[in-house]
Amino acid sequence: MTLRAILLATFLVAGATGAQETPRENPFKPFDRAAFEAHAKSLGATPEQLAAFDKGCAEKQQDLAADALLRALVPALGSAAKLGEDGDPRGALDLAKLATSTQDIFVRAHARYHLGRVMLDNDDPEGAAEVLRDYLRNDRSRTPLDAEAAFFFASALADVPLREAAVAAFNDYLELFPDAPERFRAVAQQRRAELEAQFESPLHDVADSMKRCERDLKKTRTGDPTQQIQKDIVEKLQQIIEEMEERERQSSGAPGGNGPSQSPATKSALPEGAGRIGQLGKAPPVGERWGDLKDRDRDEIGADLQTNLPPRYRELLEQYYKRLNQGSRK
Repeated sequence: MTLRAILLATFLVAGATGAQETPRENPFKPFDRAAFEAHAKSLGATPEQLAAFDKGCAEKQQDLAADALLRALVPALGSAAKLGEDGDPRGALDLAKLATSTQDIFVRAHARYHLGRVMLDNDDPEGAAEVLRDYLRNDRSRTPLDAEAAFFFASALADVPLREAAVAAFNDYLELFPDAPERFRAVAQQRRAELEAQFESPLHDVADSMKRCERDLKKTRTGDPTQQIQKDIVEKLQQIIEEMEERERQSSGAPGGNGPSQSPATKSALPEGAGRIGQLGKAPPVGERWGDLKDRDRDEIGADLQTNLPPRYRELLEQYYKRLNQGSRK
């Protein structure tokens, strides 16, 4: 599903693909700096804080400046985002609680953005895609984080992996944000090209299914759907092996031992740190931190998410922590 389909359709089906007529206008409005500054003043921003924000904007880092200002003015946001950046297992829960409870539309946008990044950085692309989808539908055009949210949404789809949806999302990102930093655009172009190249190889389909199956097992999803995926993987691998053996038999007697004229395409290496570019640093091993927690601390987190989150976000966080729990046992 393209960004336009997500933003402009009256309904949303996660991971859906296919043609859909949508208007071609850009659904993202330019960042309203005046409105953001007025809101910051209503939260008690000092002249010094506003001057720092102005300096960041002048240096073309308004995303960093806006986030730093809002985190300073709203301690709950600053604390939750810091926990997420530091690899504290409670960071995702505190960000989710804030994103689903605050009446401040600016704080909600930043909390959702950070929650999506925490999930993506900790191998939960499905959860990240859901949260960033909410941002793109409900929080866009309020902060200077729109371009990054769109980029990481496409990245999450690619990591699930949902290749067709990810290619469409990267296409829209590149078209809708022509002024995004070149490091983002270069990675988007590279990942799009790699995804398109994968359409030609059946082995990538098998690898994709194996990734999904692995994450489902980490989230303790061991029912019929997961078992069917495992059966499909075995059948696909067997089919590929049989096809390769047949091609080898057909080519074994060819003069000169003619084989394939070209080697398989090699996946190009992404720039260093490309999966974590932006204002978040390299994520610490949250799974290890989760494994080091005492049982009562994990129970406290479990009880907190049951009582302080709406149903959909509760399920997203339950799956996130199940994955952490499985990962910490390795």
